[in-house]
Amino acid sequence: MSVPPPWNAPFGSYPKDLHWESIPDANSLMPLSIGLFGHVYRLAELGVVIKDRNDPAEIERVWNIMKRAGDACVSLVGRLFIGGQIVGIVMPNETPIDADNIDTKEERLRIIYRLRDLVTDLHTKQIVHGDVKPQNLLLCSDGLVRLCDFDCASIEGDGFVAPIYTLPYCSPGRARHQDVMTRAEDMHAMGLSIWHLYTGRLPLTTVDDAKEELEGLVMDRTFAGFLPDMTAIDDPDIAALIEDCLAAGPERADTLDSGQSIYCITTRFVFGRCTAQPRHTYSRIVHARGCDWGGKGRCEDSFVDPKVFTADLEPICTKCNKGVEYFGLTV
Repeated sequence: MSVPPPWNAPFGSYPKDLHWESIPDANSLMPLSIGLFGHVYRLAELGVVIKDRNDPAEIERVWNIMKRAGDACVSLVGRLFIGGQIVGIVMPNETPIDADNIDTKEERLRIIYRLRDLVTDLHTKQIVHGDVKPQNLLLCSDGLVRLCDFDCASIEGDGFVAPIYTLPYCSPGRARHQDVMTRAEDMHAMGLSIWHLYTGRLPLTTVDDAKEELEGLVMDRTFAGFLPDMTAIDDPDIAALIEDCLAAGPERADTLDSGQSIYCITTRFVFGRCTAQPRHTYSRIVHARGCDWGGKGRCEDSFVDPKVFTADLEPICTKCNKGVEYFGLTV
């Protein structure tokens, strides 16, 4: 098996090496991603995708991690040169996985188990991907699914701190402060990604959420430490896989160092001895630090958990059992 040429090998050492000046028409470059640290373009006429970075040392770092990842990541077929300097990576133009529109359960399962194997493979090579999500899965021309976008990736022990993250796949701790990446972060993100791949819905959302409010809701729910609704998973093997991933994730941190909640959180519970369908519920509220609720029991900005829970000791339903009365419950 031949060893690929090194990063700084002469131009032409890779089959798709490109000079920026040789691209026939800048208008043929279709932007796929425009970010603070670099850009991703599709050059359809050559069948490639180009990733450049503002920092040449950073693009070399990403290249070396992708090279180490081997068959778990999209192929490296060339480098982008400006003058004599290497400023980008050239990859084949593969097909992104659209988690919202996978036709069959069989295909969903195939992608899910492939993702599990890909992350396992990276971890055996001491690689933390750092941005596991369905959008970073590509269906390649040979029929295999592979990972892309290694900008947040690191080699264990290298001390790299990823400057960005993706909601809702990152853990609450990572959303609050950036730190050295660990396998646990990948596992948490994989659990959320599997939920998305199986349900076709963005994690931490409900079917009743307004589209225009999704971004804010997902941010609040991530920071508050909420987990996906497992009642949406009707396959016990997939449910177990998601739960195993989340259990292997970072320790959940639902509070600040002071021990006080970041968000006011309203959780609904079912009443005991309730004969109605659907069953009547009541709410419990945990107030955040600085919440000026004034003893009214409600908060204007309280996040309402979409799930309904059963408490160990359920209060008796006041609507179905006449003569029972409670004080302090929000029905």
